[in-house]
Formats: sequence, C-alpha cells, structure tokens
Amino acid sequence: MGKIVGIFGESGVGKTTSTIVNPDGSVDFSKEGYKGMNPKSHFILNLDMKALPIPGTMWHQSNKNYAETSDFNMIRNTLKWVAKQEHIKSISIDTVNVYLAIKELNDRKMKTFDTWRDIANDIIELNNMCNTILRDDQIAYIFGHTTLETNNNTGEDIERMSVVGKKLKKNPPESFYPIVLIARVEWGEDGENEYYFETKANHSTAKTPIGMFDSFKIPNSLKLVDNQVRAYYNIQ
Repeated sequence: MGKIVGIFGESGVGKTTSTIVNPDGSVDFSKEGYKGMNPKSHFILNLDMKALPIPGTMWHQSNKNYAETSDFNMIRNTLKWVAKQEHIKSISIDTVNVYLAIKELNDRKMKTFDTWRDIANDIIELNNMCNTILRDDQIAYIFGHTTLETNNNTGEDIERMSVVGKKLKKNPPESFYPIVLIARVEWGEDGENEYYFETKANHSTAKTPIGMFDSFKIPNSLKLVDNQVRAYYNIQ
C-alpha cells in the first residue's frame, strides 16, 4: 500500500516549486548544493499541462520521469507503470483541481447528477489507486488548490481542498489522506517572500501524525516532507 500526502494551497504559494527546494528551504542547482527531489526516483504527473517552474529538463518525458494528461485512463495507466518501476519511489499528481475543472467543462452540457457523481467517483478512485496500485515504498503527493468554506456549526472559515459537487463535499478527499499540508506564503518586500507548509490545522484541514513533524511551520521542501514520511513509517 502506497502512502498519500495531500499538499493544498492557493495558486502561486510554492506547491510545485517545493519539488526543487532543499530540506533547509534553500534553492541551489549546483551539483554539490542541490538536495531537492531526485529526478531519477521522483515522477511528476502534470495534470495542469502547463510549463513547470523548474529549470532545464530535470523532469521531462524523454527522461521517463514526467507525463502530462487530463485523461483519467492515462492517469490510471501511469500509476500502474510507476508501480512497476523499482527505481521510482514517489510521484506528484499536480494538480487534481485542474482535472476536476476540465472534466466539468467537457461535461458541461450534461450537468446532471451523473456528471457530479462521475467526478466524485474519479477522485475517490484516484485515492484508492494510490493506496492499492503503488508499492509499499512509494509515496503519492497529491497537489490541489484550496477554498475557504464556512463551518455551519461555528461560523468560522476553514481552508480546505476546493471540490465540485455535493458528494465530494460530504466525503472530502482529505478524509482519505493520513497527511495534509497547507502551503502558504508570507509576502516580503521586493519579492523576498517566505514560502512554507503548515503541518497542523489552523483554520484549515492540515493534519499530520503525532511526532512526524516537530514544527507547525516547515520549509516548503518536498524532499524534507519525503524524508520525514519515510522515517516515520520506516520506508526505505
């Protein structure tokens, strides 16, 4: 069974870029200084189908560590292929909301209960596939956008993964993930911004197992997260 980590946040808060950030929060592309995710063992499935904010060809189809699609069958087949590659230890699915939006757009003329049910079933199936198709030593990072939703009981706004349809609101994707990180940015002068992940709920759906992270706020480094998840679950 693979592990799932949800990483959610608004556009532009460093979700995709976290792939190349070192565990200490720095970015260094020199041979000696780069300690981000390893292109040889990390696969990116780009559902946004837009250029990655990553220089060069670290992740490229020719390297067999990258694919882009909005077709669910290809998503399924890619996961099956990744599961058979012993050298691949993790996969990013970035972002699931674009898949939702494209499917909603393509089915806009139908707009029936079946449309919303199919969208919800695809997301639930994606979660199940990550759990069942991927190997025990593989981690799936599911990236998504967030929205503010008012809690009817408390009246407080909660930041959570943005979804469409009542079924996903009643059965939010976060309930399938043991780990959810919220990506944030603190704006600085002249673009000197601080990008980070929140590890626990703070008017959000963030959650991590007890003892996995010592700090509430950590650098937005996917490699740091990967190291901690593997150490916690004793994954090689």
